[in-house]
Amino acid sequence: MPGSRHDGRRVVTGGGPVARDSGNDAFARRVLHERARALAARDRPGAHIAPCRPLIMVDVADQPCGVDLHAVLRVTDPVWNDMPRRPDCPPGVQGVHGYQGDLYTVFDLSVLLGGARLERPGVMLLLRSVSSIPLGRIALLATSAAGTVEITGTPTPLTPSGFPQASLPDGRRLSVIDPARLFSSRYVGV
Repeated sequence: MPGSRHDGRRVVTGGGPVARDSGNDAFARRVLHERARALAARDRPGAHIAPCRPLIMVDVADQPCGVDLHAVLRVTDPVWNDMPRRPDCPPGVQGVHGYQGDLYTVFDLSVLLGGARLERPGVMLLLRSVSSIPLGRIALLATSAAGTVEITGTPTPLTPSGFPQASLPDGRRLSVIDPARLFSSRYVGV
């Protein structure tokens, strides 16, 4: 700039010092700009219609299902150890799985949904602990996982098994599995 000189962190011009943007100031301005844009979008008419809900899509014996992404701790290979069964052990229990010093009860999701036992599970979902589930730590077996998807709002129509259905943008429908609802009234501790 003609008629200016650098003085440390300031640019001194003929009219006096002008503060130069530091990296922290630029970052703070960018964060404030993003927040202002998010607030403006939230206040637009129609913005409150339906929030998005992220799901992990799994296939359970050719039945597409979605499990709330926030309920899943980890997606892993289906590895478990067999265990002796008590007489009152639920039929969906396959065994147990150890992860970071915790023991997870492994359930066959197909059996929980009223179907036959999976012959070849391809994926296991470790669920986050939920205080309303008496079993504590749970893992679910499925045939395969197909990534994540966002659905809009909470689906309302229920299937005969009692699970809500969601429509995907490509026209497919899937059952939305809520772990707390899945286990709340059906099973007690193993």
